Amino acid sequence: MEEEILDWTIDEALATNAETERWAQVKLLALDVDGVLTDGSLTFDENGRLLQTFNVRDGFGLVAARRAGLIIAWISGRASAVAQKRFEELELHHCLLACADKAAAMRDLQAQHNLTSEECCFVGDDLPDLPAFAVSGLKIAVADAMPEVIGRADYVTQAAGGRGAVREVIEKILDAQGKWPELLDGFTRADAALGSMENLQR
Repeated sequence: MEEEILDWTIDEALATNAETERWAQVKLLALDVDGVLTDGSLTFDENGRLLQTFNVRDGFGLVAARRAGLIIAWISGRASAVAQKRFEELELHHCLLACADKAAAMRDLQAQHNLTSEECCFVGDDLPDLPAFAVSGLKIAVADAMPEVIGRADYVTQAAGGRGAVREVIEKILDAQGKWPELLDGFTRADAALGSMENLQR
């Protein structure tokens, strides 16, 4: 009985280490926009202009990820001036809107940055994201994603799209890479140089 418990403990530890390594090797984080960075709602004003809401905590995480060395890409099938403006505000790397082929977009990014699929993570919520899943090593579904997406995901966030799901993913990646504790320490130390953190206030 004791040997069985020991074997189970060892197997669990190995599985945990393998999972951590999977997150740690991510170099490119690609995100759908509608339903991932937003809650999926589309609101129009009286002039027909699209209004979208982005989560400020996700924004903090995205800037932290960029500063930690991750390549960030937004890949969406919808064109959106609002999303483009938010993307530019965060000073990220690739904003691919009105994208008809997300798998091709992922392959292009992999070639451009000389990355393997295992070094790429894609976060999605609906069926158009599944082609990107097929060419990404780490597949993430937000909590309120469609069942078909959740069923193909390696990880499902606790937070819903537009409600901190992206921040959750970023924390897991940076924690696996040993970078999140350092960032946290920069805010919690009594002698923290808050001036160096000002660009994270997003």
